Amino acid sequence: MPLDLNVIMGQINDMAGTLDSDEQARRFDALDNAWSNLDSVEVNERYDTAITSFLLAETSEDYRGTTPLTGVPDTYSVAASDGSFILPDRHAPLRFFLLNTSTVYLKYGAGSTAEISTLPDIRYQEADLIVPDDPQRTPIDGTILGFLRAIEELKAACTCLEGREGATVALQDGTLVLWQVQGQSDLVKDWILEQFIDVLDEFRKRDQPVASYISAPGATELMNMLRVAVCDYPEMGKAIDCKHCRSQPGRVPTCDVLPNIPDRTLLTQIAKLQPGERTAVYHSRSKIMRDYDRDRTGDQKICFFYLNAGREIARVEIPRWVAADVDQLELVHSVIYDQCSLGRGYPVVLQEAHEAAVLSMSDRRIIEVAIEQALSNVGIMPLHTGKDGSKRGRFV
Repeated sequence: MPLDLNVIMGQINDMAGTLDSDEQARRFDALDNAWSNLDSVEVNERYDTAITSFLLAETSEDYRGTTPLTGVPDTYSVAASDGSFILPDRHAPLRFFLLNTSTVYLKYGAGSTAEISTLPDIRYQEADLIVPDDPQRTPIDGTILGFLRAIEELKAACTCLEGREGATVALQDGTLVLWQVQGQSDLVKDWILEQFIDVLDEFRKRDQPVASYISAPGATELMNMLRVAVCDYPEMGKAIDCKHCRSQPGRVPTCDVLPNIPDRTLLTQIAKLQPGERTAVYHSRSKIMRDYDRDRTGDQKICFFYLNAGREIARVEIPRWVAADVDQLELVHSVIYDQCSLGRGYPVVLQEAHEAAVLSMSDRRIIEVAIEQALSNVGIMPLHTGKDGSKRGRFV
């Protein structure tokens, strides 16, 4: 049935009416004051003893520091990959999943060229459909398949840049932090992260920087840092403890004066980050970074900075070994900004990789028909469940 708009129109109007412009102005004034008076050294000292309930950005630089664009190389190469998949379907006549990984290589300047390719891969063997060496025989579901797609995307970009010389950058869409592995068993988490970090290690051995681009990021680590900065617990001689603070009857936490906004809004409206400028490089304090630090050097821990890409504030994630190399950091900064300029606000190499990777409804139907035909050719009549059959036609 279509959406009954009569039911929700009143709720939409009520939702709009909850916005208090005067209250928002007061909270943004408090935010402006907190940002202007921020003491980076004091914030890091507070971190040493703080017990918080949210993710925090950390840096040894000035939290408010910015770096302008220094210029784009005359000649550079950028590779990107993207992927899509078809999930295992218990209603289908055969159990399988499909990964379709695209790779785009663009070279600018001397010897400019463009290469686009896709690699579809159907996996149907029993061993492919469960997590290996798992006594519980955990099936490959949508979440795990998402991890495998991320691994294959990173591998594809790495393979594409093998043997390429000069200024090169591998760029991925989305995050380099596989956040959802934290909800998996230790066996699944180790299996996924080992493969992912192995590819990051290969980039490091070649000295080829890898980065990811997050459009319209919803992260609040900088805003959370400011909540630590304005907390009044230290003034009372106490260590910051968010749970204790919020458990006190009648107490309104001092940090609630700040608006509930993402970092990108802070950087647009308060910090006034200019086109081409990036912020300081921040480190994540998430415990998942311990799992990325397999060799205990910290090199593969993921850092990030924000970039005014022209039309938006984007989040760029990089391994720490890229952040520690001034030349590589500058290259990533300049290449991503140039790609956004060429792509009217979004990296053109990521646009092309996405378009090449997408599986349309007609693609999916062709695969479905091909499987049914292949089964018929070997004398097997494809059987569909009642539920699957009901979706193929309406009877009322």
